[in-house]
Amino acid sequence: MSGGTSWRSKDASSEYLSHDYADFAQEFLRRNVEYAEDYDATQRRISERPTDAQSEQEGLARRWGLSFPLSS
Repeated sequence: MSGGTSWRSKDASSEYLSHDYADFAQEFLRRNVEYAEDYDATQRRISERPTDAQSEQEGLARRWGLSFPLSS
């Protein structure tokens, strides 16, 4: 990690105490090159065929094991 402290340092560990599994999972995906490429490809397909948006989004979620709470 360039600049700042390492996430492994004892000094920085307290910064992550309030994070839950979802926070860590989101951070992992944000930094994952393969996910970013898949997300971009999915967005391109959606822009080309908006009627397939839900199917494309579900496919992305399935491939990466994502789940989203239902809105009420």
